[in-house]
Amino acid sequence: MSTSQTRQSVYEGGCHCGAVRFRVTVSDYRVQDCNCSICRKKGFLHLIIPAENFTLLSGDDRLSTYTFNTGIAKHLFCQVCGVHSFYRPRAS
Repeated sequence: MSTSQTRQSVYEGGCHCGAVRFRVTVSDYRVQDCNCSICRKKGFLHLIIPAENFTLLSGDDRLSTYTFNTGIAKHLFCQVCGVHSFYRPRAS
């Protein structure tokens, strides 16, 4: 009998000024290249994780939301330094 194990790693990140901090648990390292205008301009590659693997540690009160087109995806950025550290996609 063989058992498959998934290796999980925990990372922390945030914005440039440190007002926004988060932690993620990652087990699937496949990135997606989005073709929307904002992601193309910023050069983003997306590492989509389940919502339960994301924890906002600090800065909820410092986040502003930008939406466009359907308004479903929430692009969050720091009000202090303007860095877009993460977003909530249309679908995962």
